[in-house]
Amino acid sequence: MLTRRRVLVTLTGSVFLLSGCRLPGVLTGVEKTRDATDMQADVKRFIERRNAALRSGDEQAWLADVDSSNAALMASQKLHFANLRKFKWETLQLSSGPGSGPLVAEPQRHTKTLPQGADGFKVRMLSKIAGVDKAASASDFIYLFAMMNGKYTLVDIGPDTDNYSTTYDSPWELTPLTVAKRGDVVLTTDGSVPDFDTYVKVATRASAEVRRDWLGNPAPPGFALFLTAKPASYKKWFGAGTPAWSEGVEIPLHGATADEIKATGNYVGSRIVVNMQMAIKADNPLGVMKHEITHAISAVAQPIDIELGPIRGAAGTGLSLSTPRWAVEGFARYIEGRGTPATGDRWVIRDGLAKGLLRADLPNNEHFYDDKYRSFNYSLGWSLFQFIAEARGHATALKVYLGLLTRRSFGNMQGSDALFDTLYRLKLQREPFVTTSNSLFWQQWTAFLHRM
Repeated sequence: MLTRRRVLVTLTGSVFLLSGCRLPGVLTGVEKTRDATDMQADVKRFIERRNAALRSGDEQAWLADVDSSNAALMASQKLHFANLRKFKWETLQLSSGPGSGPLVAEPQRHTKTLPQGADGFKVRMLSKIAGVDKAASASDFIYLFAMMNGKYTLVDIGPDTDNYSTTYDSPWELTPLTVAKRGDVVLTTDGSVPDFDTYVKVATRASAEVRRDWLGNPAPPGFALFLTAKPASYKKWFGAGTPAWSEGVEIPLHGATADEIKATGNYVGSRIVVNMQMAIKADNPLGVMKHEITHAISAVAQPIDIELGPIRGAAGTGLSLSTPRWAVEGFARYIEGRGTPATGDRWVIRDGLAKGLLRADLPNNEHFYDDKYRSFNYSLGWSLFQFIAEARGHATALKVYLGLLTRRSFGNMQGSDALFDTLYRLKLQREPFVTTSNSLFWQQWTAFLHRM
């Protein structure tokens, strides 16, 4: 599910003026339009004061030069600052965003009418959760300023959603949070999840089990999970637009700079959101957390495809468009069910075969989540890795998955062609080119399906 982006136009050395009254308060002392250099200098000083406030924990310094007549803006800024202090950050700082301004001034989240002479600027927040992220990632904001009583004052703020490599609508910007840290897991909730302490233990167990089955391959230092039982929050958090049918979503984090992305070649961390309403109803919080942590641990191994970019939301993971969905979701389902009979997946396979849902090839990415096939596709992907594990062992199943995950894309190789290419490169298939009609692996796997 690609996220919709809103475009802002940059004006060099000029200001777009909007007339009208200010709600809910009344602005006084509005001065004449100033040039871009003066405005940018004021914004820079504002950012420096905010960074000092973040370092010292000084809320009043954070709120300095914020329009105190705007109750909604003040409340949101107090909330944001209080939530940020609940996390342990290795990096947390603001800077002028790329193409920072001045921009066309449009109302953001906390006012309907802007004062005359309002200016917009992009501001970037760099963040790195200690013990979780490999490097800093970015969130971009639009800050709106106007002259009030001789001071350049923040009059509104909203997310910049233009750049797919940055996150927005982070939970710490939106709602009061409770944060707990245990082992390699940082767990956060919005108060909608009962018995939160129990799920801290569940998340720690999920991480340990996924790491055990990852067999010492490179992995992130920790995982950040955000739990909510509110459907609206689940859909909104981190700009994922997550569909209601899913139980969890993993959002991969790009490095904050092009040099950082080039240096790492992979994602620098993840944010996992768990739909606890669905997970508790299905009596499967542990399985959902294992599934999403598997997506998060996979991001460390998978090269970023800059040209194609990620899918957010619909996949339950943000891995690149070129990665076969059946592999990503199938392996996560396989890890989720390790050590259990997986009776649900076996029943779905039997039912799908009876309904004729098995097609001539593995599902492509575009239609993987179609309503008719979605449940069957998840279980079909599971069955492939389950088959390999039963025939050759778990280590070989993981080896095949990593081979699929790290391969560079060639056109639209998402179905059996991606599988056969990987099997050949891993010396698990003798011939370099086979089809589903003459592949021994394919014949053995489909026979395995029919034995369920």
